[in-house]
Amino acid sequence: MHLSMHKELKRVLDLFNEGKLEEALQIITNFGKLEDINQEDKHYYRYLNMTIFLHMGRFQECLKIAEEDYQESRNQNKPLFLIDSIWLKWIILFMLGRMTEVWEDVLSIEKLLQSVSQESPFEVKLRKGFYYFIKGYWFYWEKKYDKAIEHHKKCLVIFNKYDLALGMALYTLSALGLSYTEKGELNLALESFKESLDHFNGVSVVAYIVNGATYHNIGKINFQKGDIDQAIEYYEKSLEILEQYPNPISITWVGINYYSLIQVFLYKKSPEDAQEYLDRFSHYLEKNKISKKSSWYRLSTARILRSSSRIQNKAEAEKILKELIERHKAAKSTINRGLAEEFSEVLIELCDFFLEELRLTNDLKIIDDIQPLIIRLLKESERTNSYTLQAQTYLLHSKISLILMNMGDARRYLNQAQQIAEEHSLQLLAREISMEHDKLLQQLDKWEVLNKTNAPISERMALASLDESIELMQRRRAINKSELTHEEPVLLLIIAGGGILLFSYPFSDEVKVDDELFGGFLSAITSFSDEVFSEGLDRAKFGSYTVLMNNVGDFSFCYVLKGQTYLAKKKLHDFTENFQKNTSMMQTLKKFNQTSQVIEVKDFPFLEGFIKEIFTNK
Repeated sequence: MHLSMHKELKRVLDLFNEGKLEEALQIITNFGKLEDINQEDKHYYRYLNMTIFLHMGRFQECLKIAEEDYQESRNQNKPLFLIDSIWLKWIILFMLGRMTEVWEDVLSIEKLLQSVSQESPFEVKLRKGFYYFIKGYWFYWEKKYDKAIEHHKKCLVIFNKYDLALGMALYTLSALGLSYTEKGELNLALESFKESLDHFNGVSVVAYIVNGATYHNIGKINFQKGDIDQAIEYYEKSLEILEQYPNPISITWVGINYYSLIQVFLYKKSPEDAQEYLDRFSHYLEKNKISKKSSWYRLSTARILRSSSRIQNKAEAEKILKELIERHKAAKSTINRGLAEEFSEVLIELCDFFLEELRLTNDLKIIDDIQPLIIRLLKESERTNSYTLQAQTYLLHSKISLILMNMGDARRYLNQAQQIAEEHSLQLLAREISMEHDKLLQQLDKWEVLNKTNAPISERMALASLDESIELMQRRRAINKSELTHEEPVLLLIIAGGGILLFSYPFSDEVKVDDELFGGFLSAITSFSDEVFSEGLDRAKFGSYTVLMNNVGDFSFCYVLKGQTYLAKKKLHDFTENFQKNTSMMQTLKKFNQTSQVIEVKDFPFLEGFIKEIFTNK
């Protein structure tokens, strides 16, 4: 970008990189008054002027120049210059909370890049970096975290190679950390955030805001990991930075920080400290002439009120939370995509409020207040494409079903939660949900006892670990990284409709059972689950054995095992998927089904190797 620019503009760029923004602005202003400037230098003049204004926090002035440069570049048919103006427009509108306004222009960048093959490789690569960065952020807002990570890694390679000292590594590493956080990969997120801090050069408002947000994100991870003192330290550092810059993005982050600190101190059973932070938050709003109807302030107030032992304070907290929900409902059509999580926080907070009341009163009627909130959380997760929230909400839905002793619903919601997490590469969350399902199957006898003895609701809530689910949704704890162990394989069955056994493969001589009888029994379970639920059950428990089931057309593939099911389920999925892809094996299966014959391993020697490769090779 700066290889062929005017020497005065190169001087401006050098001053900018040294953090001397006022000097740079003075020179660029004087340069703009010159009359004999070619079109290329005019673009670089506008670009550097925009960059300086952007990093000084003068967003409206920057946006005005960006619009001018966009029109001029389009009129002159200058693709690279057009990409520059789109890039800066996107950043400015992002800082103003209006990034969706420029999305159509962003989509045009890919086509523009295809038309610049004759340009300098440096110039083209740099614009590709800009494009990858924007696309990565967009995938992040779309909750497609793997794609976001892929794009941000691509642009990081470019920005590390073509170092312009504009802080792009800082922004990219911070963005990477956000995607890793949402996937539950907290160690990778922490690594990215801390590396981002290492790239901070302190030359601009934007860099300070990103740095402040990064300190908050590190604090949040420490809180999830249980390091409370470290969390407080990072939240405080974030506030120290962000309170200096009263623009829309930093104001939002200040609110998030105060809410997070209040949450931490209430968690520490320190209501006085929590109240002190609410008072500080109030003073900040007054000083900057910001309404106290701010969502984060109202949410923070509700959080403190509901921690009180006084009934009237709890009632006021409930009133505030419901008011925030209604406010969001009214503004839903215009709410900024990036700030939509505020509403989820309110819904989860209200769920937690009612669950606390349920624990104290043992009044099952309170669940009538919780059920609509779960439905709204599911709708909100669909609206914002938040698959993490969607899977976590189904997990909560499952546990509410347990409280009501609806075992079938509880297991069905667990299946849905795990399926969503797996389909969207949220593997740590999928693993936790699978562990929850295993635990439920192991505890069925305990649940039966609680049901027969009409045990208090508080006992059911404890056995269901409801607190853990809410803490996970509120980011008050990390996903449990229980050690994964391979299962002990026992038996593999393929069953046709009506319980007709087509194939069986015992992995050991431990289980002596009539295959046909066992096959008919499993088929009955599968048929029953298909009839009662929209999705069949995927597992059942028989003493110390677990049976995983996977239906493919008219056939059920069943895997009997001992131990954890998470890795076992993946193996069964791989087996059925590969079986389906093998036309010869599927035709053989259908042929034997028509003649009611049982497939023998000796007739298909390759099948045994195929089974061992998937189920017994670790």
